[in-house]
Amino acid sequence: MKKTLIIVLLFCIVLSGASATYEFGNSGVSFTWAPVDPLYKESRAYPFANNVAFRYMMAPEDTKYLPTNILVSDADANNGSGGYKQLPFRDPDTGNNTYWNLKAAVNAGLFRFSWEDYLALEMYLHGGLNTVFGAYGGVDVLGFDGFYGAGVSLDVFNIVTLRFGFHHFSGHWGDEALNDFYSRNEGNYSALTEYTRNNSWLLNISIQPVKYFRIFAELDLPQHVGWIRPAAHVPADTIKNTSEESPDAGKPLSEYIYGQEGLDGKNNNSYPSSYKAMRIGLGAELEIPVPTVGLAYLAFDMQFHQDGKINLETLEYEEDRPWDMEYTLALGLSFQEREDMPEVTLELGYHDGRFPLLNYFFQRSRYFSAGLILTL
Repeated sequence: MKKTLIIVLLFCIVLSGASATYEFGNSGVSFTWAPVDPLYKESRAYPFANNVAFRYMMAPEDTKYLPTNILVSDADANNGSGGYKQLPFRDPDTGNNTYWNLKAAVNAGLFRFSWEDYLALEMYLHGGLNTVFGAYGGVDVLGFDGFYGAGVSLDVFNIVTLRFGFHHFSGHWGDEALNDFYSRNEGNYSALTEYTRNNSWLLNISIQPVKYFRIFAELDLPQHVGWIRPAAHVPADTIKNTSEESPDAGKPLSEYIYGQEGLDGKNNNSYPSSYKAMRIGLGAELEIPVPTVGLAYLAFDMQFHQDGKINLETLEYEEDRPWDMEYTLALGLSFQEREDMPEVTLELGYHDGRFPLLNYFFQRSRYFSAGLILTL
């Protein structure tokens, strides 16, 4: 919490001050405080991009695509060896297939050093909150996600941009979902399974060979001392010895979290060293200028999750099991008076993959969306 408050304070300082640029003589070197337009522009189609968004989402009338279950640990599964199971908190009614998605996030540069159009180096902060709630008569909140990160970006010749830093993801169940869950499920389910990546190394590359076309890739790699949930996703050699929630020295993190989940005596020592709980993203964007308006764009984003190789029923790593793959397609029209001003966008999208709340990572979803986006 203390770290989060510090980051929020820094955000306020950055956003409260006007961007200012200072030249160093005739050297071509300049310094910019709080640049409005960050060096690294995130994928427009990535569901967790750091922007402000308000979307209406509609899933197909097929109940298997609706987020109606919560994942819990079950010590009695697999003949007493333990595992996870899904328990419903709501009936899979096809009338409950529409949602509102509200995200408040920012990708902000703190300061930037530039040398003409050759090189630019920037320190950045990003982060925000994401939530989804019903749009079918009631407005029950399904959950909240928190995410933040910081690092440095390097731009070369306005063509290649690299970004390196750390990243944090954390999912939380919504109060209404929990109330519905406990009202219909008897038993001791105090340790509900959550999805967390705290912390990961984040590496991005964006290549823009021509002005209106860009391709990009990203790697999210949990740190060796990161905190990961659920326990079944923890790589075998992961440790966590830097907080009050740490296991004893030398004790596997997976064994410690399994204990918290009620699955005592289990660990992930059988996982191969190649399993790192990585996330890989790939994508492309095409922009088309629209005179007197701004620009239209077509964006495509793919995400690959190595934790998809874990069988959540048996808690085993399966070599032949594929990574989880998801993709998002977005078509937008952006209105921007100047490049140094925030961009307002009307967007239509389609997503096939994980539901856009972290704790529903196990829930395959498909939905169409329409929304308003503000990129700061």
